[in-house]
Amino acid sequence: MNEKKKWKLTGFLVQWEMILIYLLLLINILLMLARPNLYFASGTITSIIQSGMDLCPLVLGMALVMMMGEIDVSCAANMIFCSMTTGLLMDRGVPAVVCVLAGIATGVLLGMFNGVLVGYVGMPSVIVTISNSLLYRGVVKIILDVNVLRNFPDFYTKLAWNQIAGIPLAMIIFLLMAAVFVVILQKTGFGRKLYIIGNNAVTAEYSGINVRKTKLAVYLIMGVMCGIASIFFVGRMGGGVSSTMGVGYEMNAIAICALGGISTSGGKGKMYGPIISTFIMAFLIYTLGLMGVDANAKKTLTGLVLLIAVLIPNINKDLFASVRRKFRKI
Repeated sequence: MNEKKKWKLTGFLVQWEMILIYLLLLINILLMLARPNLYFASGTITSIIQSGMDLCPLVLGMALVMMMGEIDVSCAANMIFCSMTTGLLMDRGVPAVVCVLAGIATGVLLGMFNGVLVGYVGMPSVIVTISNSLLYRGVVKIILDVNVLRNFPDFYTKLAWNQIAGIPLAMIIFLLMAAVFVVILQKTGFGRKLYIIGNNAVTAEYSGINVRKTKLAVYLIMGVMCGIASIFFVGRMGGGVSSTMGVGYEMNAIAICALGGISTSGGKGKMYGPIISTFIMAFLIYTLGLMGVDANAKKTLTGLVLLIAVLIPNINKDLFASVRRKFRKI
């Protein structure tokens, strides 16, 4: 019995999500040792967390998309389109609630467009979403031209950045959404369908799963997340939106999901991983900023993280198998 308990504990401690927690703790320790006065200063941790919250909804949606073996490179452009829709309506005096709902509805429509092309037409998701990313940003560019939309009211720009009992509202919203997504992916029939589709879409179809409908549903969910992300994004940008903003957000979301253990080929991973990885990237980018690392170097880091995250599943199979064999001998 003790051997079984030891084996279960070992398996738990070396699973990928726990390794991510160790990495998050390590980054915090390094930051604490490098800049103790800043780390323990009031508001530092809150600022770090808030700096990464506008990306969180995209990460949650991307995790579902990647789980079924697809991708969405248009999510950042979708987010900007939603922000523009909300801002233009507010500029015309439309009630704020209607504007916010219209922004989210815009995300749903654009997500549905992706879902129809990928699920029902059968086009590769990479081609579809790259093309639509250019399309969405092109439309924003035509409407806004070189102008920056700056007519968002103060309450809207500060909506997600207020605090409740010292905790950022954006973080509370993210954790609530994350809990819902964990339940969806880990505990529901819909989540199991995503695993099956990600492993083999043809087998899923033969087993009675409506693959087309499921893919459409996932891209619709991604659209909702883009609409919600637009609220966080506008707040972080200080109430300004242009066609050139948010570039690279989609790659950051993909990198975070891959680092979190979501397989880029689909069918593998848990939702806990991307949630932890979101905080890892927020702390890492903030730490690099304190070290004076420029934006281009941060992009290089994102690329390396994505590359390493894709390589790790192939490496850790042998590594974890070796660890398990050693503990079995103990």
